[in-house]
Amino acid sequence: YPLVTGVQTCALPIYSPFLVFENMKSTAFQYLNFSESIQEYNKRFYVVTTSAPEELTSHQLEMKEYYTLNWARSSRVQKTYAISSSGLEKIQNMKIPQYWFVITEGWCGDSSQSLPVMTAIAGHSNGNIDVRIVSRDAHPALLEQYLTNGSMSIPKLIATSLDGEELWQWGPRPKPASDLFNSLKEQHKEKEDIYKALHAWYAGNKGQAIEEELLLHII
Repeated sequence: YPLVTGVQTCALPIYSPFLVFENMKSTAFQYLNFSESIQEYNKRFYVVTTSAPEELTSHQLEMKEYYTLNWARSSRVQKTYAISSSGLEKIQNMKIPQYWFVITEGWCGDSSQSLPVMTAIAGHSNGNIDVRIVSRDAHPALLEQYLTNGSMSIPKLIATSLDGEELWQWGPRPKPASDLFNSLKEQHKEKEDIYKALHAWYAGNKGQAIEEELLLHII
């Protein structure tokens, strides 16, 4: 589906069902043709971690340490996360197929913890969930439509029907992680200490809070 740019004719009345349907479409859905599969995203992500400095953009070079660390985190989550039995039953019996548009980047620490959980859940959905990645850096205008408390925080998941109607949103963190982050920030902890505690929490929780929050929206 191309970007929706409006109807170029005045022949249709303003109450046209076509116009109403187009207006119901999620902003994220309009980026379907600009999105990647998880396989394409992972390939792009991994290439940054293994490329020589002269092969990277200045931004990639600046962020390479984070790409490399987050690749290791993502790989660990893929090995340690296992969907719960109740979650498996719910996802295998879902009735409404969905696109999951995830706005993210490989340098994002929270994404390294949550994206593998999202893709694992989708993998148990009998094809009913299609995860599509939208680059935050390539398409910042999209994220500006899905701010979190006024900030461009990622990852941000926007779920739509196959026709493009927006169903729900999630991100950038599960509530317990957000509460921990906010608490440590209010205590004026150093940034390094905050993220160390945050990733320790993620490791201990093993993806269960993310799973629970995502599956609240599955019917």
